[in-house]
Amino acid sequence: MRRPHGTPIVRSWPCAKLSSLSEQDRSVRRSPGASAPGSKSKNAALATTPADELLKLPMLQPDLVTDPLHAYQLAKRGNSLRVMAEAVRWGKRGARINTISPGIIFTPLATDELTGPRGEGYRRMIELSPAGRGGTPDEVGTIGALLMGPDGAFITGSDFLMDGGVTASYFYGELRPQ
Repeated sequence: MRRPHGTPIVRSWPCAKLSSLSEQDRSVRRSPGASAPGSKSKNAALATTPADELLKLPMLQPDLVTDPLHAYQLAKRGNSLRVMAEAVRWGKRGARINTISPGIIFTPLATDELTGPRGEGYRRMIELSPAGRGGTPDEVGTIGALLMGPDGAFITGSDFLMDGGVTASYFYGELRPQ
C-alpha cells in the first residue's frame, strides 16, 4: 500500500571544485543518457554496484583516481546516480528519495574553505557565478522542506543542484576551462 505523499529521504553534500575535472570525469558527471563514450556503463556501475564492491570498479582504481578531489567528485556523482536507482526500488514501498547538491553555503566550514589554501578559487567561483554569491543554510532548508512536504509529492529520484549557477558557468560561462 502506498502512502499518499511517500516518505522522502534527503541527503546533502558540499560543492566540488569543478575546474579539476578531466574530460573523462566530465563524461561521468553528465546525465545517465549522455552520449560520451562509456558514460552509460560507468553511470550504471556507479548507480547499481553494491557498496562493498564499488572500489573494484575499473574507473575507481588508484591509478585513475589520483587525488582526494577527484575521488570526491566521483563519489558525488555516484551519490546522485544511486539516488535515481534507489528511487525506483523504494518507490515500490511508497518512499521518495532525492538528493540536494549545494554549492558554497555560508557555514563555518565554508568560511574555513574561503579563507584557506583554496579560498581564492572558491571566491572566484562565487564571483563568476550567475547568482554572484554563496547560499545560506535556510535556502538549502527550503529545498529540503519542499522535497519532504506534500508539495514535493511528485518529486523522486532527483538531484537538486543549488550552487548559484557555478556549474552552469563552468560549462557555459566564464568558469569554463579554456
